[in-house]
Amino acid sequence: MFVFRWRTWLGIVLCLTSAPPLLAQEAQPSVLAIDTAASFDESVDFSGNYATGLSVDALVSVGLGRGLEGIVWPIVQRLGSGQWSRDVWIASVRYERAGPVGLRVEGGLVPSPVGLANFIGRRPHLNPTIAQPSSLFSALPQLETRGPRANLLGAVYPFGGQVTLSGRHWYGHAAMIDTSPLRRRRILSRTNPPRFTNVVVGGGVMPFVGLTIGASVTHGGWMRAGEIPTVTTDQDATVVTVESEFSFAHTRLSGEWVRDLIETSTGDRVAAGWFVQGQHTLAPRWFVAGRVEKISSPLVTPPLVLQQRLVGFEEVVGFRLTPEFTVRLGHRARRGFGRPGYDHQAAVSMVWWRRWI
Repeated sequence: MFVFRWRTWLGIVLCLTSAPPLLAQEAQPSVLAIDTAASFDESVDFSGNYATGLSVDALVSVGLGRGLEGIVWPIVQRLGSGQWSRDVWIASVRYERAGPVGLRVEGGLVPSPVGLANFIGRRPHLNPTIAQPSSLFSALPQLETRGPRANLLGAVYPFGGQVTLSGRHWYGHAAMIDTSPLRRRRILSRTNPPRFTNVVVGGGVMPFVGLTIGASVTHGGWMRAGEIPTVTTDQDATVVTVESEFSFAHTRLSGEWVRDLIETSTGDRVAAGWFVQGQHTLAPRWFVAGRVEKISSPLVTPPLVLQQRLVGFEEVVGFRLTPEFTVRLGHRARRGFGRPGYDHQAAVSMVWWRRWI
């Protein structure tokens, strides 16, 4: 069954990679830029349970003149659970001005101004591993009885606006968004958490080529009064992130640390976590990658508060068949919140990416 499935996926991807280009590939100025990415992955655990994932997205930008640019990023996914999801992650207008101090202003459905995981984990050709960081999708243990589940740092693409200033060795940004990083809102969904104003302030330094260190602080509401009977006032949360990327020779390392201070009806709760991942090129076509991650959060079951942990490891070997098409083979060990031991999975992934214009 496993072999048959992979023959099917391989046929699909070979059709994609062999398709003729939409437009001539000669480098030339264009007001329109389009690139697409597709990934297919199949995993099996040690009990013989299979899960198949699929993701197809397109990032489109249109030059509007006078430093203005429109950007839209739609996506369709098939999750490992078998559920299909479609959404729009970015739909914004951006203004950029170059100079000794660069300026960028953008508004609409904007890229996440919080943390590193959303940037490096959401497009498959930029993610060196097969799985994405657990902080994006793994719900924290229950913080309120029958209350909404939060993420350490969710996959957030909010409505709002942000301003970024940058120099040769530094950058800073401020944003106002309509979503707490703890709870994701989906554009194409009928059920969403309530809107909250959250303010984000962050910045970073680039002391030399290859090294970036950044941080951000986000504060605002995460749970509305009346969402559950025990919550009679709006509850706020403060999210602090520190991230870094370091590239040298044929190696790239990146990591992020997150701390959430979360108000609840029974007192403030703290959840924290981190991940470190790396990729090393062995040869022009071969690379290895891996990620280590850990999250700690309380489970509130009045009158008890129990501290629970999530721990994960992932190792991947990748081979680039062409500049556009990559095959990856990996192993993932994960001990979820409240689990006594590790769950192991073997996975195969195929990733295709192409810039058309």
